[in-house]
Amino acid sequence: MLADHVGAMQRVCFDLEPSKTDLAALGSKERWLVYRDLVRDRLVDVVGVALARTKRVAGDEAFGRTIDAWLATGGPKTRYFRNVPRELFEFAIPRWRDQEPAWVSDLAQYEITTWDVRYAPPSRVPPGEFAFDRIPVLNPALKVLRLSYPVHEAPTPSSGYEEEPTILCVYRDKNHEPIPWKLNPLAASLFEAWARADKPVTETVHEVAAAHNTEIGPAFVEKLSTMIADALARGILLGGHAPPP
Repeated sequence: MLADHVGAMQRVCFDLEPSKTDLAALGSKERWLVYRDLVRDRLVDVVGVALARTKRVAGDEAFGRTIDAWLATGGPKTRYFRNVPRELFEFAIPRWRDQEPAWVSDLAQYEITTWDVRYAPPSRVPPGEFAFDRIPVLNPALKVLRLSYPVHEAPTPSSGYEEEPTILCVYRDKNHEPIPWKLNPLAASLFEAWARADKPVTETVHEVAAAHNTEIGPAFVEKLSTMIADALARGILLGGHAPPP
């Protein structure tokens, strides 16, 4: 049956060791072992590119064992090659949280976020002009990331990273490169509120300021205006559209 044949193909490619029974069912053992290596090498390569720094920290051998264990669960579920690293990350992150150094899971989170941002689809709706009474339109290739270590920076040769709560806005610039922008907690909450695209800017600013026990005075408005101008220049804020009647 076709389903049995497909199942044997999948097991030969992704099991820790292909069984003699499956190889016999498929025929041409040598050909299928070569095919297994080709499939696995391609997946290992794309994951290694997406999580290159994590791989170096974990070590080739440990990283390889993690990939083998993930593949043994049945291989990628996605149809899209760009989503393969995210699937490996979701499988591996519980393991990496218990590994040394303590910041390796933050590094993996940062790397997979930059990968996701790089390949996120573009906005399909052209925004209108930005205004405080309009609903903001954010770059869809953007994520707010909360970390315990500043892994977006270069590590120190001796210790790697010291613990330092870090909030990043990771966005895709006009050159299609993922860029980290360090935020304070209030700014991060604003971007998260604006990403929901359900309220005008003025309303979300008042709600977020209240949640952070921050008074909206001249100094706040000046800092907010500077941040918005910067976000527009960076291509993070694309514009706005009128709220529904």
